[in-house]
Amino acid sequence: MLTDQQTLATSGVASSIEGAETALVHRFARWFQGDDLAIRFARQLFEACQKWDDLEDEGACEGMNALLSWLGWGKEYEPYFAAHAHLLRPAMLQMYLQWRAANVLDRGDRNDVAKAYMLRAGIYTVWHLMAWLAGGDDWAAEVGPEIYRTYGETPETLWREFNA
Repeated sequence: MLTDQQTLATSGVASSIEGAETALVHRFARWFQGDDLAIRFARQLFEACQKWDDLEDEGACEGMNALLSWLGWGKEYEPYFAAHAHLLRPAMLQMYLQWRAANVLDRGDRNDVAKAYMLRAGIYTVWHLMAWLAGGDDWAAEVGPEIYRTYGETPETLWREFNA
């Protein structure tokens, strides 16, 4: 994350960074009755919104607003997600973290690409978890290989895509 100074500087919020930061922090402090965690969250939310707005202004969000909506709050209203959020949220976080690592590794040597191939399969681990939720340990063990076999990409295709 950017520092608070960088956030305000890059967002174009004010010509006086210190003045804008001070005013924003004072407003948050008053609005949230001095709750430091709420103030911090509000600042991070502000930063994320500013970055998203910049992408929108650059035309980089074509068709992406529906994705943001679903990831941000839409999934929370899905009955299945709501019932299993305590397990799905960390699984989806892990899927995201693996994808981020894979985006670096897939441009490396063949060993890195093999690791990227494995890490890109994060969504299959979420589906495997969902099978476990549906039927328990034995069911997840039975259908797990089938779930992973649906992963159509190969390490070789990934290598060619990024290194050929």
